[in-house]
Amino acid sequence: MHVSDATFVVTDTETTGLKAKEHRVIEIGAVKVQDGEVVDRFQQLVNPQRSIPGRITKLTGITTGMVFD
Repeated sequence: MHVSDATFVVTDTETTGLKAKEHRVIEIGAVKVQDGEVVDRFQQLVNPQRSIPGRITKLTGITTGMVFD
């Protein structure tokens, strides 16, 4: 079987930083690939219950205001 014939999901997360004990998830994303084509997508912002550092906003484009609710 070639990868182009497989069905799989690729996931990605964005966080407020790199230390698991100190930082929180701010976004979850996934794409489903079937026969080499993206057939479905999922994206959800997550409120981390804290401010998003400026360096993370520069990297991800996600601001505290975007995840407030």
